[in-house]
Amino acid sequence: MKRKFQLCSRCYLCEEQAETVNHLFLHCKWTDQLWRIFSSLRKITWVKPRNIVQLLNCWINIGTTTIKEERWRIVPACIWWTVWKERDQRCFEGKKNNLQNFKMNCIALYYFWCKQKVLVQTEEFFDVLDFVTKSTDGVSLVCNTFGGGLL
Repeated sequence: MKRKFQLCSRCYLCEEQAETVNHLFLHCKWTDQLWRIFSSLRKITWVKPRNIVQLLNCWINIGTTTIKEERWRIVPACIWWTVWKERDQRCFEGKKNNLQNFKMNCIALYYFWCKQKVLVQTEEFFDVLDFVTKSTDGVSLVCNTFGGGLL
């Protein structure tokens, strides 16, 4: 039996584009901020891939150049979990974090997943950034969006 309501397909984060998997987890201006945090800390120059599969192929190739590869490989999952939690919070609870809290949630989650230590105070933020920077050896690479690899 059909229900008599329409679903809004607009992105809950940016409220501008249609919500698709690729938009929400890769191209949304909110999600883009999280990708920029990790790529800039890693000193990666890249053109963002068109879809999630290309991103994962590219990300894995970038991660193989570092000793701390296992930490680098969890970044997409960390970003996606942060995005999904924020989306659900907005959709089902009507609560919205501002952009700074959204970013902090992602960085704190990454720190927790790597160190199994909860970030309790905002003052620890600089310690976390130092950890994130040290856990991502400086590499300058360009991601190829067509083949999902590196240029």
